[in-house]
Amino acid sequence: MRTLFIQYRTYGKWWEISPSHLKSEVILPSTIIAESQDFIEFNVVKRVAPQLLRVYEVYNPGAIVKVLCYCYETEKWVIIWQGAPQVLPPEESRCFTVAFEGIEFMTDLYRLEFHHRHLDYFCEIDGLILYGENRRCSKFFTSENMSTKKYASNNEMEIDEKSEKNGLSMLPSEVTSFIFSFLDFRSLCSASRTSRLFKKICYDPALYRDLNLQPYWHLVDEDFLMSLGSRLSLLKKLNLSWCGGQKRITPSFFALFLKYNCQNLTSLRLANCSFVDNDCLCAVAKLCPNLKELDIRCCRSEDLQMLGFKRISKMSNLVYLNLYRTLIDDLPLKEIIKSLKLKHLSIAACSNIQNINDIVNSIGIHLRSSLITLDIWRSVDLKCPAVREISECSNLLELDMSWCPKIDAGCGCLKSIIEGCPKLRKLFLSAIRTLSNSELYSIAMHCPDMEQLDILGSREYTLHGVKSLLQTCKKMKLLDVSYSSIEIRQNVAYLQTLFPAVSIKCSFPRTANAAH
Repeated sequence: MRTLFIQYRTYGKWWEISPSHLKSEVILPSTIIAESQDFIEFNVVKRVAPQLLRVYEVYNPGAIVKVLCYCYETEKWVIIWQGAPQVLPPEESRCFTVAFEGIEFMTDLYRLEFHHRHLDYFCEIDGLILYGENRRCSKFFTSENMSTKKYASNNEMEIDEKSEKNGLSMLPSEVTSFIFSFLDFRSLCSASRTSRLFKKICYDPALYRDLNLQPYWHLVDEDFLMSLGSRLSLLKKLNLSWCGGQKRITPSFFALFLKYNCQNLTSLRLANCSFVDNDCLCAVAKLCPNLKELDIRCCRSEDLQMLGFKRISKMSNLVYLNLYRTLIDDLPLKEIIKSLKLKHLSIAACSNIQNINDIVNSIGIHLRSSLITLDIWRSVDLKCPAVREISECSNLLELDMSWCPKIDAGCGCLKSIIEGCPKLRKLFLSAIRTLSNSELYSIAMHCPDMEQLDILGSREYTLHGVKSLLQTCKKMKLLDVSYSSIEIRQNVAYLQTLFPAVSIKCSFPRTANAAH
C-alpha cells in the first residue's frame, strides 16, 4: 500500500472565471471522455504486471478519469483505464477500484489523472494499493496508445482521385477553413489522410493559431513536433504542458523547435515539463520577442537555475508569469519584478525564496500600477509589514494569500489591502486564523465587485458579519466559510436560503459534523 495525502487547489468552475485564468479555445476529441485537469505520478517498490488498483478517496470522490502506466520496453505511456467523472455524495469516502486485463508487461511507474470541474469542493485522497504479478511476459501489450502511428504524420496516403471532385473544392478557402475549425486536433490529422483536398485544408496554418497539445501529452515526442512544422507559421499560442517526460523532448530540440516555428508566439504554457532548463528559457527569451504569457509552473529541473530564471527579465513584453512551485530564488525574482510590467504573477509555494517579505515589498514598489492578479499562496514567512505593501497595487482584481500563518489580521494589514484595492473580485485568505468581522465589514464597505471570497479556518467572525457582507456585496458568487465557528456552521442552510445566488461552502471536521 502507498500512503499519501493529496488535496488539490481547485474544484468546480470557479477558477475558470477568475481574472488570472488563461483561456484557450481548444476542442477536445470525442475519444477523450473528460479533460484531465490534474495528475499524480507514483512509483511502486518493484516492477509488476498490474492487475488491480484501489484508490482511497476520503472526501469529494469521483474525480479520477484516467489511469496510465509506463512501458519501459516501448518507452511509451499506456492508458490502461479511462472513464467519465462521477457525481457522488461528497461526505462519503469510497474505494475507487479498477481491474486491468491484458497488460503483458511489468512496470513500476503509474499515473492517475483527475477531472474536478464537476466537484462541489476539493477532492482528497488518502492512499492507494496496487496489486500486480511479478512475472516475465512473452509479449508486449499493444494498443492505439503504443502504436507507432503519428497523429501528426506527414506520410503521403493512397488517394482516390475521384474523391478530389466534390462540393468542398468549389468553396472559398475562408469557408472551408471555418468549417474545419470545428474539428479537434486529432480529427484534423485523421481528415488530412483522406484526400489531397482535405490535406490542403487541414494543413492550413490558420487552424493552428492556438495549439493545445496537453491532452495528447503521452503521444508527443520530438518526431511528433517535427511533423507539425509546415502548419505552424501562424502559431500564436502553444500549450505543451505535461509533455516531454522521460526525455521524449530534449532542451536542445525544444530550442530548435522554437527557432523554426514559434517566433510569433504570444503565449507559451510549459507546466510540468521536465525538459525546461536554463537553455530552454534562454531560447524563449531570444526567439520569442512577442511573448506575453509564460506558464512554467511545477518545472523543477535541477538544470533550471538562476541563469535561466534571470532570462525571464529580458522578455520585455511579458505580462503573465506563473512560477508556482518552481525553484526560483530571490535574486532573479527581484530582477524580474523590477524589469517587467507584469499584470499577473504567481509565486505560490516557491520553496527557494529566502525572503518573501523583501519580494512582496518589491512588488508593492515596482508593480503597483500594473499588477492585476497576485498569487502568494503558502508564503509561510510572509509578515504584516510586507502585507501592507500590497495595498499599493490599487488595480488588483485577484489576490491569494492563503496559508500564510504569520499574518495577524489584528494589526490592520488586511484592512489596508481591502481599502487600498477596491477593485478586488477574488480574495482568498484561507487559514488566517485572526480574520474577524472587522475585515468583513471593510470588504462590504470598500469592495463592491467582490465575487469570490475564501475565509476558511477562522473562528473569529460571526453570523452577523457574514450576513452584513452578503447583503452589501451583491456580486458575490462564492463564499468559503469552512472550519469556522459553530455558529456559522449551524446557520449555513439559513444563509443559503437568504442568499441563493451565492455558493456557500462549509466543510468541517467530521467529528464536528457528527456532533452538530
